[in-house]
Amino acid sequence: MTKFTKFLSDDAGAVTIDWVALTAGILLLGILVVYSIFNNGVSGLVSKINSTLSGVTIITAPSGGVAI
Repeated sequence: MTKFTKFLSDDAGAVTIDWVALTAGILLLGILVVYSIFNNGVSGLVSKINSTLSGVTIITAPSGGVAI
């Protein structure tokens, strides 16, 4: 019976549980931040680049000549 009461009073594993929960929370927060940046930020940037480049005219030089 003493081994069982000693086992119940031992709290050495509680610190591990705390660190696992803390690490999981930090990772979840990091994943949410990265998802938010790439979901909204990159698509907005691509849209702005696309609208800017759609109005660009490309002038090509005739064969052997130089475009001015």
